[in-house]
Amino acid sequence: MRKTMITTGVVAAALLSLAGCSSNAGATNTSAGDSAAPTTSAAGSNWPSEITLALIPNEQVNDLVTSAAPLTDYLSKELGIKVKGVVTKDYQAAVEAVCAGQAQIAIADAGSLAAAQDQCGAFPVLQDVRYGASSYASEFFTNIANASKYCTDAPVEATYAANGEKYLYCNGVADATQNNGVGPVAVDALKKITPGTKVAFGNTTSPAGYQLPVLALEKLGIKVDDLEQVPVTGNDNLVMAVYNGDAEVGFAYWDARSAIKTSEVPDIGSKVVVFGLSQMYPNGGVVVGKDVPADLREKITTLMAGFSKVDPDTLKNIFGQTAWVPADPTAIDLARQVNARFSK
Repeated sequence: MRKTMITTGVVAAALLSLAGCSSNAGATNTSAGDSAAPTTSAAGSNWPSEITLALIPNEQVNDLVTSAAPLTDYLSKELGIKVKGVVTKDYQAAVEAVCAGQAQIAIADAGSLAAAQDQCGAFPVLQDVRYGASSYASEFFTNIANASKYCTDAPVEATYAANGEKYLYCNGVADATQNNGVGPVAVDALKKITPGTKVAFGNTTSPAGYQLPVLALEKLGIKVDDLEQVPVTGNDNLVMAVYNGDAEVGFAYWDARSAIKTSEVPDIGSKVVVFGLSQMYPNGGVVVGKDVPADLREKITTLMAGFSKVDPDTLKNIFGQTAWVPADPTAIDLARQVNARFSK
């Protein structure tokens, strides 16, 4: 769920990030001009002979290029051209690489998809699917001790399907038969946050922990500067800040309580209540450079969308998802709005 704001940077930084990261350690890096050279192989007549897929560092994987080889090998075989995986410094470097023609594909967050489209006409083509959804909401939660303030009804217990645990919800966010995390729900409940209230916010680059809640609060006329902000790093810590009473209200992705082991905090499900959900924010996905021929772009999109059936284990273990689905322009536009608001 990580989000990094994109600003216009020095393209050289992206190019340096790409250097030496090919899965073929002995190969010489190909320049943008070389990679764009047409080929007359079994691939399209105007397709480049080689394309580059930019990956973002993954703290769960030591050698991301090698681990992602099943994907790049699959694309190479099906396209009839070489697909080389590289690891960039961060999301911004990936966008700069795509816009400079040093990478033709990037797997990135939603803000980066929107930024690449706006900065250089790249094409967001796919979105990640996690827990059966290609978008997610920010959840608003409080301690059970404050439920009477933020809940208009009695909190109800509902099962979170991803881990089978039971958590408390109110204001129609969930019930015993349905708990899908689809917002917006009960956003007006945020009006009950009064000036001086201790509120736990995540990193300012986090859509769920900061950006979506701030947009919702501002829309309701609530000034964030009037609140006693409790800065917290990590969704699990945001939940624990409310659990421990360090903050009255907190924000995180739905349902961040699952990040806390019940073996360590047995009463997490009964002590923290989710009382609202923001509008839906898109998961990250895949963006393709504007100079990639249209028929090649369509083929790449189709192949990557079908990768979940070819190698679901790699998709889940390396990329933390279950599928790629067509990008939703409306959802990407929300990421664009977030970029505009928080890049000031």
